[in-house]
Amino acid sequence: MLLFIDTETTGLSVETGQEIIDIAIISEHPDGTIDRWETLIRPERIDLAHPKALKVNGYTDAAWAEAPFLSEVAEEIFERLSYGNKIVVGHNIQFDMNFIRHTLKRHITDRKMRLVYPCIDTITLAHEHLTPMGLRTLQLDQIRKFMGWPMEGAHTAMTDAETVRRLYHSLIRRSWKE
Repeated sequence: MLLFIDTETTGLSVETGQEIIDIAIISEHPDGTIDRWETLIRPERIDLAHPKALKVNGYTDAAWAEAPFLSEVAEEIFERLSYGNKIVVGHNIQFDMNFIRHTLKRHITDRKMRLVYPCIDTITLAHEHLTPMGLRTLQLDQIRKFMGWPMEGAHTAMTDAETVRRLYHSLIRRSWKE
């Protein structure tokens, strides 16, 4: 199963208390079925957020007022990522997985957490296939523009996870030339 993942965070460093505030997981099963799941997460330490990160992902207190706290959704995230034969795909996937692992360790304490999967980073695929065609930067927004894909909803976890899925399927096929 392929898991296409994206997170939106309050900054770039989980070690300094910045948090996931939006997460999307698209599960693509071997039989072709697709499950989409996303949740906003109300930050516990908004005072540690970087203002630029909040601007990029559109955070407002009002938009997140009804969002659950991480403690309310940690189990769901863990279950969606745990168990089975999975490959995780994302754009700068180690950033997302670092935030996810660190975050879940605080909330899933009654079981051994094993969130080590083969990962495919679409940055590598884009570098391999698109830079020879003229792509100058590997940022997801620039890839969208380069590919002529819409920008609506950019920097929401689900839109970015969908873009990652589309990018993966567009580029992985290029790898199988005879």
